[in-house]
Amino acid sequence: MLSLGLSEELTAIQGTVREFAAKHLRPKLRAIEKNGLGADTRARFAELGLFGVDWPEAAGGQALGLITRAVIEEELAYGDVGAALALDRGGAAAQLLLALGTPDAHAALKRLLDGEGHAALAAAEEGKARDDFRTVAAKQGSGWVLNGKKAYVLGGATAALRLVLAQVDVGQGLAGAGVFLVEGANPGLRAGKTHTTLGLQAVPVHELVIEGLMLPLAARLDDQVSLPQVLRRHYDRLSLVTAARAVGLAAASYEYARAYAEERVAFGKPIGHFQAIAFLLSDMAIAVDAARLMTWKAAWAFDQRQPATADLAGAQAQALEAAFFCANSAVQVLGGAGFVQDHPVEKWMRDAKTLALYGQHAQASHAVLAAAALGRPLDSADLFPLPSLHASLS
Repeated sequence: MLSLGLSEELTAIQGTVREFAAKHLRPKLRAIEKNGLGADTRARFAELGLFGVDWPEAAGGQALGLITRAVIEEELAYGDVGAALALDRGGAAAQLLLALGTPDAHAALKRLLDGEGHAALAAAEEGKARDDFRTVAAKQGSGWVLNGKKAYVLGGATAALRLVLAQVDVGQGLAGAGVFLVEGANPGLRAGKTHTTLGLQAVPVHELVIEGLMLPLAARLDDQVSLPQVLRRHYDRLSLVTAARAVGLAAASYEYARAYAEERVAFGKPIGHFQAIAFLLSDMAIAVDAARLMTWKAAWAFDQRQPATADLAGAQAQALEAAFFCANSAVQVLGGAGFVQDHPVEKWMRDAKTLALYGQHAQASHAVLAAAALGRPLDSADLFPLPSLHASLS
């Protein structure tokens, strides 16, 4: 039987998160962007008990699936998409640990769940001209020594847990790279410059400098697995979370523009009664519904253990397009008011553009869909950007 509605349990979760976002995120939207998320807001969200909701029980999670995660992320992003990123203590690092799926990876997730810190993924690099990572890991005695530099690391300066991608076998690209776990402070790893981003400024983005980082042999987490395959699963999960946040951002932009068009009067009637504005609002409504439907469908397919890579890629591509279209259109609906900070739509436009860099990049999404449509296999160039060219690996 086909059902397009949420279960009673999911509806209750949706309402709880919507109430939290309306009370604690939307009113503080500008303050969160300027100063980051306050401890009080983090504590109130923690009281909801939703961290790790989609993680398997082996990782300490609730095993409620990606559809539950999608509903939660959409509602948080509707309040403030920057706050949604800041509240995600696991971030992209947790998605990689889940994709690894090993006992050591699950143990790291459990420690993160039981602690109070956040995780960061250090993968992307600037100025790289070949498929190998410039950051290298070499065996030395009974451990590893890492040297290099990572860029675009979300929350990298203060993370309690960091995953570092480094080259082990030179000349082998991703197939010769490894995933290394760094927990707590380490004298071989320090924060470099802070990157200034266009949007999503609630989470600082740092450069990480790695000099003589000494780790035990057990710190490498990808032994006996294929890293390209693991990264494929990582992108599947990350695409879903990104899509859900983009839907929430698109919905917020549309509903704000619609309310403004009903209140703003010109030539004796609300501007929403003029065809140009009315048609634009209708296109925004269609974009939101289409993106939400594709996101929920992809999450359901993933939870049912069906092949979902193409669905997830399509959902992210559609949702990111909807987010920027709706945010940009909201600026147009508000006219001159859309460019001032009295209204949030200019922030949403910046956030939408930046969000597109935090998931699977657009070309890879379309490559996945094209391969599925044409029945041809994917190669690594289709799926993964060079770490020097895109921040999505972080």
